[in-house]
Amino acid sequence: MREVPCEIIEDLLPLYHDEVCSEESRKMVDEHLAGCEQCRIKLARIQTDLSLPEKEPVDHSTDDRVIEKIAATWKKGRARSFTKGVLISALSISIVILAYAGLFKWNIMSVASDKAEISDISETADGKIVYYLDIDDGYRVNTLKYDMDDSGNLYITALRPVVKEESLPPYTLEKGHDFIDIHDQEDFRGQEVKAIYFGTPKDKTLIWKKGMKLPEASEEVKERFGF
Repeated sequence: MREVPCEIIEDLLPLYHDEVCSEESRKMVDEHLAGCEQCRIKLARIQTDLSLPEKEPVDHSTDDRVIEKIAATWKKGRARSFTKGVLISALSISIVILAYAGLFKWNIMSVASDKAEISDISETADGKIVYYLDIDDGYRVNTLKYDMDDSGNLYITALRPVVKEESLPPYTLEKGHDFIDIHDQEDFRGQEVKAIYFGTPKDKTLIWKKGMKLPEASEEVKERFGF
C-alpha cells in the first residue's frame, strides 16, 4: 500500500479523535501514526486542546472526500509511472535500433590501402581512367565514396559497416574493373583533377596522376563499359 501523505492524515485526525470515521479510515490513520511522530504530536494536541460540544450528527461526506482525494493521488501516481515506463521503453528501443544500424548498416569503416591491389590501369581517348580493384581481405565492400581536396586530389574510399560481411561471388565492389571520368568529375566539382588515389588522405595508393602515361584501354574493357 502506498504511503498516505501527512496532509491527508491531518484532515482525518479530528474524525479519528471523535471516533466517527470509517473503519477503513481508522485503520489507515493507525498505520500512519505508527511511523509518523509529527502526526502523533498533532493528535496529542487535539486530545489536549480540542473541546467539542455534545456529539452532533457528522457529515460523512467529509470522510468520503478524503478517501476520494487519496484515490486521486494514487491514480496520478500510477499515471506518472505508466508514462515514465513508456518513455523509458521507447528510449531503449531507439538505442537498440541505432546500435544495430551503427554496427550492421552504416558504412563508416574504410578499407586500408594495403588490403587493396590496383592493377591494369589504362586510359581512354576521351579522358576516362580505367583500373582493376582487388580487395583481398575476404570481406564485402558496401560502397565506394568519392572525395576531392582543395589540391585537386580525388580519393576513392571503400567503405563497410563495423560488423563486416564475408565476401562471396559474384563480387560487387571488391573485385572488378572501374573507371573515373576525369571531365565529368571536373565539371561536377568545378575543379581540375590532378591525381586519383585509392584510400584516404592519410592512407592512400596512387592510381593516376596528371601527366602520367598510361596504355590505351583494351577493347574488352571498352566493350564492358560501353565506351
